[in-house]
Amino acid sequence: MPATTIDTDAVDAAHKAVRADPSIQFDFPWRVVEAEQQTPEWMRSLAAGIDRFFRALGPFWQGVFWVLVALILIVLVASFFAPIRDWLRNRLARRPSEAEPAWQPTQAAARALLAEAEALAAAGRFEAAVQLLLHRSIEDIEAWRAGLVRPSLTARDIAGVPAIPAAARGVFSRLVALTERGIFAARPLGPEDWQTARDAYRAFAL
Repeated sequence: MPATTIDTDAVDAAHKAVRADPSIQFDFPWRVVEAEQQTPEWMRSLAAGIDRFFRALGPFWQGVFWVLVALILIVLVASFFAPIRDWLRNRLARRPSEAEPAWQPTQAAARALLAEAEALAAAGRFEAAVQLLLHRSIEDIEAWRAGLVRPSLTARDIAGVPAIPAAARGVFSRLVALTERGIFAARPLGPEDWQTARDAYRAFAL
């Protein structure tokens, strides 16, 4: 196969013809960059003032930052650990002030409740009699301080609320224990159990 020869004159002529064609662009004009617009004086003064303000409050904002970090950590820990969440809830519960009367039913209400419960016990319905004392006590606590008894709380939770006086918590705990035994442990309550519940409530209320 014979070697191919290149006619350089023909190449030069073709290149000149292409370069002479005005419809083909070979050169690109330089892009002229507009001068950067100057920042208004009032805006620079405002930015400088804001910068001086935050620099002056530097230590304060640093303290706020670490307080926020601590709060976030507390929320995360309390979200994953129920015992810590319950402890915090009890610690933050509003405690009664010295001027606020402690919870205790009136003697008239207590006597009427005991009479109603005695009627149930006389009919051999000892579980119902103890439950009546318990449920009526919960109603009394709710009337004494609205919002203290939340729907999510069990009777055992209510017995541990710090805002309730210690004497009332002791009686409430006995009523809760007897009620749970009669309902969940399938161990019917007897006259002695009712006597224990009645005496504890009477000693507290009367």
